[in-house]
Amino acid sequence: MKEMMKAAKLYSIGEGMKIDLVKVPKARVNDVLVDIRASGICHSDLNYRDGLSPVGKLPIILGHEIAGVVAAVGDDVEGIKIGNRVCVHYVVSCGHCLYCRTGRENFCEKYQMIGKDVDGGLAEYIAVPAVNVLKLPDAIPFEQGAIMGCAVSTAYHALKRGRVMPGETVVIYGVGGLGIHAVQLAARIFGAGKVIAVDVLDEKLKLAKKLGADEIINAANDEPAKSIKTMTNAKLADVVLDFVGFRSTIEKGIECVGKSGRIVIAGLGKVEDITVSPYKSIIGKEMEIIGVNDHYKSELATLIQLTSSGKLDLSNSVTHRVSLDDVNLGIEILEKKIGNPVRVVVVK
Repeated sequence: MKEMMKAAKLYSIGEGMKIDLVKVPKARVNDVLVDIRASGICHSDLNYRDGLSPVGKLPIILGHEIAGVVAAVGDDVEGIKIGNRVCVHYVVSCGHCLYCRTGRENFCEKYQMIGKDVDGGLAEYIAVPAVNVLKLPDAIPFEQGAIMGCAVSTAYHALKRGRVMPGETVVIYGVGGLGIHAVQLAARIFGAGKVIAVDVLDEKLKLAKKLGADEIINAANDEPAKSIKTMTNAKLADVVLDFVGFRSTIEKGIECVGKSGRIVIAGLGKVEDITVSPYKSIIGKEMEIIGVNDHYKSELATLIQLTSSGKLDLSNSVTHRVSLDDVNLGIEILEKKIGNPVRVVVVK
């Protein structure tokens, strides 16, 4: 085992990451050391860099979508062995508080997020609690295992929070890294009756159509609520999922919600207040506004099973691959939408 490794560190808000040579972390008694083979770049990483969402410390190694091979295990670790292929659940929790005991570790009283509060996976190695790794079947490539840790699992959690039922009409605002997976999950796994994808880029809408969207709307050219009203015989949507997080998309999404419908907000955009009419939007049609914060380890386990069984196809998800040395290029690709990225992954 080598003593030093490369790591991409964020030193200052608003600046690019710097590749440093740092010590390989040690696996404590309940930890495993993961030799990272793939680490996804999430739009949240841009938010951390820009200060839209505060990080726990500076400098910090970003990256919370992680997959690799176990290189060492702590003395008290059971069930995980050196050589196991794994992906990482990024929520570090105590396991004892009320939220953890009820399976809601995303609200743990001692919550820490890998790649935000503590060092993450844009590095060659990472030491994490053994309870945070899930075995990855040989059939799932590392890059797919990495993005399941957020891009897929957060989309899945959003659909679960929205209580999507078979036959319902689901509208998905923003078909980027999360939204494109929500399209496939809604159509293939949740049995939605009609999936409508909304974006402003034709290339992303074409991919959404390929992955299960019944209808697509380019919001740059059409008014979504008007189009959706026509597509649904004036009933509008049962569930709207917003993966953009801008005031404009959330407010327009609310217009698309039908009677007894739900809008699920998962996107992290600019910090802006939204304006909602209590009677027209909420009381008049008994609309629910639902937030999404992370996901559960149990949901990640479900997604591993769905992917390994072939029910979920992630072969179109990773559109760009970069080396660790070129991590800032990966950030630029995502930020400037160079080549219409779905997910950009740092690979070894």
